[in-house]
Amino acid sequence: MTTVTAGVLGLGSMGVGWHCAQLDRVEGLDLIAGCDPSEERRAEVEAKYGIETHADYDEMLARDDLDLVVVATPSSMHRDHIIRALEAGKHCVSEKPLCMDLAEGDEIIAAAERTGRMMSAYQNRRWDGDHLSALDTVRSGVLGELFFTKQISMSYSAIMRTYGVTAFRPQWRAERAWGGGLLYDFGPHRIDQLLQLLDYPAVRDVYADLQGHVWSDEVDDQCLVVIRFENGITSQVETTTIARLGIGGTLLVGRDGAYRDGTIATGEGDDRVERTAPEFERDWDAYYRNIHAHLTAGEELAVPLWQTRAMIAIVDAALRSAESRQVVSCG
Repeated sequence: MTTVTAGVLGLGSMGVGWHCAQLDRVEGLDLIAGCDPSEERRAEVEAKYGIETHADYDEMLARDDLDLVVVATPSSMHRDHIIRALEAGKHCVSEKPLCMDLAEGDEIIAAAERTGRMMSAYQNRRWDGDHLSALDTVRSGVLGELFFTKQISMSYSAIMRTYGVTAFRPQWRAERAWGGGLLYDFGPHRIDQLLQLLDYPAVRDVYADLQGHVWSDEVDDQCLVVIRFENGITSQVETTTIARLGIGGTLLVGRDGAYRDGTIATGEGDDRVERTAPEFERDWDAYYRNIHAHLTAGEELAVPLWQTRAMIAIVDAALRSAESRQVVSCG
């Protein structure tokens, strides 16, 4: 099996706990480098994975033995770090969100095209078991023509102020300057899942209400996005970390049936039937298996940039809607 060598920029919670672990685990990928300004974080990663680390990003990018760079820095830094990796001749994977707005997204796409390097956003939640169940249900056709969808995730959690490592800024997800807020943090996963479920229809308009109540007065800890598509489907994506009595799940309603959290209902009256949708195991390593197969065997990229651009366009419209308090047309 051809080996793809990889290095991780940003040895924080996601960089180490997710990316280093997966790169070390997935067959065909070889974690050989890490980069972080924190001497403490570098030492921990060196001890755990036996790799060489760098304090300077350009030093890591200059390595001739490095094929792939994974960007796991705070969100507002992604655009610059991605483009530097691509221009250094490295393939690149980036944590979500890929970037802060559509203009940055188009700069990244242009850089990938100009350099001829692979670029993909880490949308691992496409391989959540519950999402795979919903996707299988939609693709089976049992629901018929879809009318509307709802994805809701409500809980109470201080994650916005605690998930970053102590050596950096544990609270960066609650700060605007670093690209914090739930729209940027959880929105990319939910909207990416939604677009895959609906097979990337054209967007008509977007309305968003973003509010910060408990964890931040700079960014949203309450996020509501309503998306209307040209084909008539209306979708609601709502998430918050301030609900002490939370709820969550996915609802898909079509002409012939409905799906909610693993249950399919069809028919009506005495003929109404409920059954359990096919179940799937969560498989987040599938993302990196695809990256390896794409780079070594030409397999189609599971998360191509055109799909991520469609998601970023909705996030971009949602930000403009929240600021203007108006529905934003996407036609």
